[in-house]
Amino acid sequence: MQALRVRPPRNTGPIEVRDYGPNGRKLGTFADCYDGSPWELHRGELVEQVRSREIHGILMALIATLFHMHARQGLTVMMDVYCDLTDDEGPSLRAPDVALVSGLTKPKDDFFRGTPIIAVEIRGTQSKKYLEEKVKLYVEHDWPCTWIVHANRQEVEIVTLGAATVVYRPGSEVPLGPDLDKYGLAAVPTSAFFDEEALSSYSDGWVRMKGEARGRAASVLDVLATRGFVVARATQTRISACADPALLSRCLVLAVTAPDGATFARELDLLLG
Repeated sequence: MQALRVRPPRNTGPIEVRDYGPNGRKLGTFADCYDGSPWELHRGELVEQVRSREIHGILMALIATLFHMHARQGLTVMMDVYCDLTDDEGPSLRAPDVALVSGLTKPKDDFFRGTPIIAVEIRGTQSKKYLEEKVKLYVEHDWPCTWIVHANRQEVEIVTLGAATVVYRPGSEVPLGPDLDKYGLAAVPTSAFFDEEALSSYSDGWVRMKGEARGRAASVLDVLATRGFVVARATQTRISACADPALLSRCLVLAVTAPDGATFARELDLLLG
């Protein structure tokens, strides 16, 4: 699965003189929104996209990498793709910085017309009004979850449909939810979203660690079987579920040295806590 960038073919014609909408912005159509266009469309009015500065692009890439690594099978990561949010109040095309979607079997030369599982907006140089307008539209169209990643404050704000907004400040952990648990990662420290090296330990680094843990857990169970120890299924499950390779190495030593299965089980309880 690769991060997806899809937009319709570019319309190279200029924007002609337009009337203005109720918010004082020029009126537009879908034809004004194409790959490389500076415009989004909000209920018939043109909204100029805020050009990404370096930190904005870096955070987009980091979050897309995290999503790509941990998304369950069948989910797709999109970056900066126009989404159709047209309603009775007018045509709208807004582009989340990152979005996790389902049911996208192959890229299409069209706007995305579904509902993202998670939409991500990076708050860097955008005005508060610009961002609030986008997120309000997402909520009105029943998008279930929007992350607002605040570059300056290094906070992650999560807007969930039908629930109170939660702000995760430095020192806390951001829950990833069931759609991003392919490798069993439940949460990521807020600070990691703003540090490429730190986040790598939760993307490719996490996957490597999980692979090592699975291998060592299998070795522990193999030794127990070879020695003829009868171990309860619940104990086997605890060993298989452990994600700490170093701790599993200690379990392996215990499996080799314990005089019997009962002693192993007692010592394992102390080891795993």
